[in-house]
Amino acid sequence: MFAWILRGCRDECSASDQLKQHVLALQAHDVFKAKEVVLQKKISQEVERAKEFTKSGNKQAAMQCLKRKRYYESQMNQVGSVQLRINTKERMIADHTGNK
Repeated sequence: MFAWILRGCRDECSASDQLKQHVLALQAHDVFKAKEVVLQKKISQEVERAKEFTKSGNKQAAMQCLKRKRYYESQMNQVGSVQLRINTKERMIADHTGNK
């Protein structure tokens, strides 16, 4: 999805290209932070729904809620790994800019 950030500059990139990539990385970081918040909200909603279904005796519906919760958690892990790659890329850009 954000492969254009992860590709990065090669050695011959200008300072303006590096600045553009830094700005894009910051924007992507904000997008993924927002996705993380949304996923966290969905996880808490599924837990609450599962509790309600368990109280009412509907175990099958509660299990479905927990499966969705597990899916959202895996999505959060993926978002976290992409954020880590973006942060690593930002550090590489900063180091590359500092070495010139």
